[in-house]
Amino acid sequence: MFKNFCPQALGINGRQSELIELALTYAFRGMDIDMHDMLRRSQRSSFEDASKYLKASDIRIGSFTLSIDLDADDDAFTAAVATLHPLSDIAGQLEVDRALIRLPGATNRLPFNEFFDVQRTRLSQIAEVLGQKDIKLGVGFRAGKEHTEGKQFPFVSTVETFRALVDAVPSVGYMIDTWDWVVGDGAMDQLSEIPGDQIVAVRLGSLPEGVDPSMAKTHDRVLPTKTGLLNHVKVVKHLDSTSFSGPISPTASTMQYKGETREYLVQKAQEAIDGICKDAGLIVAPLPADLIEDIPYEPTPMM
Repeated sequence: MFKNFCPQALGINGRQSELIELALTYAFRGMDIDMHDMLRRSQRSSFEDASKYLKASDIRIGSFTLSIDLDADDDAFTAAVATLHPLSDIAGQLEVDRALIRLPGATNRLPFNEFFDVQRTRLSQIAEVLGQKDIKLGVGFRAGKEHTEGKQFPFVSTVETFRALVDAVPSVGYMIDTWDWVVGDGAMDQLSEIPGDQIVAVRLGSLPEGVDPSMAKTHDRVLPTKTGLLNHVKVVKHLDSTSFSGPISPTASTMQYKGETREYLVQKAQEAIDGICKDAGLIVAPLPADLIEDIPYEPTPMM
């Protein structure tokens, strides 16, 4: 596995060059990018121009998130799937092998069993297109309570229903978000049943103290702590023991860090994930600044 910087998961925006600089400064080996934006910029100019900063940095692209609404009507969904062909072409040129999507927490369209079949078919379609470029689809879910409000039919907002659907589609894997796992009534024993080769990407986040998981909304998310309702050290140990090879990214809601700069948030995210990985027995790469400090200082002789 490798430490990955996902700007979206931290609520951070910026120019691609600025985000790459943040990733490198805090020793992230990978970074998620907005592949839809990459496609638009490639079409406006050229792929070489759109990807110049990524290639110059030599940073690994961990994954990208698909902008496909799985709850859309059939015509809108079919149109969205058509865009996957040029999108996967760009991803293939960048040697990206992981794409992510999240399931609807609820819907107004169909009852659970019927909607389950619709989602299984749709995920299979998406995975088939991506698979032509050797891109694996990771499926996640949303446990925040706002995702079920105002909807007629509940769908996937718990670990139990999440695992049932992902396991029903052999061509996809898991996108594990530990915040959703806890809020979605999941526990460590359920997570430990999933082998590393079935996990596409992992995101780590925690509930603030005093927040009831049954009432939690998406903004109730802080950077991952070592212990809590889900022990992140044990999570990382499990991932390591099953030879998970994908990106592991810290997540948080900016609403929990009002007034702080994006650099502060990235630094604290790096410290959180490095601390968890160290306690799990993994070797953590030093920051570039630390390497500079290790170089012996030799004063220049005065002329």
